[in-house]
Amino acid sequence: MTREVRSAEERLPDRVSIGVLARSFPAAVLDEVIEAAGVREVRYRRLPARLMMVFTLACWLFMRSGYGLVLSRLADAQALTGGGWGDWQAPGTGSITKAKAKLGAEPFKLLFARTTVPAGTPVTPGVFHAGLRVVTVDGFTLDVPDTAANEGFFGRGGNGSRSQNPYPQLRALVLAESGTRVLLAAAHGPSSTGEQTLAVDLLPALDSGMLVLADRNFASWKLWQAAAGTGAQLCWRMSASFTLPVRQVLDDGTYLSQLNPPSKKDGDPIPVRVVEYSVTTTDTHGVETSELFALATTLLDAQAYPAIELAQLYHARWQAETGIADLKTTIRGGPEVLLRSKTPIMVEQEFWAMLCVYQAIRDLIGYATPAGLDPGRISFKRAFQAAQDSTTRAALSPQPT
Repeated sequence: MTREVRSAEERLPDRVSIGVLARSFPAAVLDEVIEAAGVREVRYRRLPARLMMVFTLACWLFMRSGYGLVLSRLADAQALTGGGWGDWQAPGTGSITKAKAKLGAEPFKLLFARTTVPAGTPVTPGVFHAGLRVVTVDGFTLDVPDTAANEGFFGRGGNGSRSQNPYPQLRALVLAESGTRVLLAAAHGPSSTGEQTLAVDLLPALDSGMLVLADRNFASWKLWQAAAGTGAQLCWRMSASFTLPVRQVLDDGTYLSQLNPPSKKDGDPIPVRVVEYSVTTTDTHGVETSELFALATTLLDAQAYPAIELAQLYHARWQAETGIADLKTTIRGGPEVLLRSKTPIMVEQEFWAMLCVYQAIRDLIGYATPAGLDPGRISFKRAFQAAQDSTTRAALSPQPT
């Protein structure tokens, strides 16, 4: 074997890609975020940075598999398309863990940021309302391994003094495009972090062409002022603790009101329009339950923005909740499956890698959905399975990239 051939075989891990995921994260993009994060290896190693980027993403395709099995899946796929990885031998779990740690979280955070581009068009069902791109803010938690480091940083969360979560928890918040469910921004923190606090990190993703939906956990004068200050229109459910004085009743039954600041020194009252309605549900025993909803919106023109349409739009926000369920069940492998990492920085790496894989699956769904059809009709689970299958169907090209 010549020195050139041996050298080429040694560097085959540098050329790895993961089938469907390679569509969203080509080698050039991986190299760019590695360079931007400053984690490029100084000399050639058996586990170079690009391979470990791909490996970390692949771990989310096979959450129930150990590190060694995930890496062997990549190697087996390589063998399907050529001569395998030559004399290259997969290092042990300890070496893999150290190589992942050298990457840290930053390259995955940068990689996710490259995916946060609106995907829907005016003909994509559920994406636009009255010329505004509809986006939803929603949150979730993830259980992480029960280590002293994770508990010290994340805390355990729970329902006040009544119960405590058995595992430390990461709290996360995402901004999702309605219709496509593509993520436009994300933030995370310890379990004790309030959703209103995390929401501040999402504000840079808002613009004047958006209509933002949010549930009652986000209602506050300060956050409303900041969100409206981006130019975006808002339609948020208000909690019962909010006082919404009736200033003027409009022809459609909605009324103009205002959000009062905590104190006069904080600023002026903010004018809003309030849409009130009840939703009645019947359980399996025939018992009816009625729940009152109060939506506050910056859309003050009742004729241009009919109340019934806003009410229907708010209840369509379940799409974002469905997307979060896809994160917590399909990708994660079920609510009983913990993240792998034993330290906060590696939990953060897993978090951003998980969102990257979610975005790649949504990209696949968008690619497979004909124009004008609802992407929500495509099963996320089946798209995810297609991504898994692509790893074992000659997904890892031995050709230079």
